[in-house]
Amino acid sequence: MTDKSLTYNLNRSESEMVDTLYNELFSRNIGVFSEAEQEKLQHAKIAIAGVGGVGGLLAERLIRLGVGRLRINDPGNFEKSHFNRQFGSSMLSLNDNKAESVFSQIKDINPKAQIEYITTGIRTNDDAINFVRDCDLIIDEMDFGMFRHSIWLQRAARQANLHYLFAYAIGFGALAVIFGPKGMTLEEYDNLPPGDGNPLEEIKIPLERVLPIIPSYSPIATHEALKKIDIDSISLPSLSIGVGLASILAANEAANIILRRREIAVAPSYTYIDLLDRKFVVGKIS
Repeated sequence: MTDKSLTYNLNRSESEMVDTLYNELFSRNIGVFSEAEQEKLQHAKIAIAGVGGVGGLLAERLIRLGVGRLRINDPGNFEKSHFNRQFGSSMLSLNDNKAESVFSQIKDINPKAQIEYITTGIRTNDDAINFVRDCDLIIDEMDFGMFRHSIWLQRAARQANLHYLFAYAIGFGALAVIFGPKGMTLEEYDNLPPGDGNPLEEIKIPLERVLPIIPSYSPIATHEALKKIDIDSISLPSLSIGVGLASILAANEAANIILRRREIAVAPSYTYIDLLDRKFVVGKIS
């Protein structure tokens, strides 16, 4: 696994100047966050696997919250079909690696932030173990359908005693699920049989697990129709509205996990928001 990072070697005088700069950059957070909470965010290290639609916007949101250490990972390159929703995608970045492009756009928001970017993805269980090392929180925003890779990542987070969360967009809405280090596993949430070592070669997840609430405007009208669809064979439509909402939902949950301002709603609970349907649901997978 290769990575690159942005670090600063500062003498004492320069370090004091950067501390002053950090306080100035995030002064408008104070009043919503206390100074002690802002300091916790400054010292937190969050890893995001996948910085396409939700993950790229999420990385930018976390840096603007004042998160001081960030590790991002994505092996993919920007394509024209990404322009409708993915942070950093444009004609200027077409065919560029997503992690490197997102890094280049967020690195100057907070000069003191330590940002690592990795361009190889999560290809093996060992990659997942290395990716979560020394972090405080793991967020999974890998491409939809990479279920095996997500299981590796959640297992690695669990072994490291870390919370793991994912959020994804659904039309005008978003869904987020948090997994505690001692609670339900991702396999259990996805209704998969438990296993040791690498996940099963073929992973089929019931669509009702992925989409527990069907938007009123969805062309998929009933649960009976959902059961007939092989989720690996469909390409899901995605809007900038839902993607933006999912990134904010994930950033909000990430901040709460670091600061513990309220109880963490872990799986089998999920949080679902839809702006067009005007729904806010904290539900549970049965």
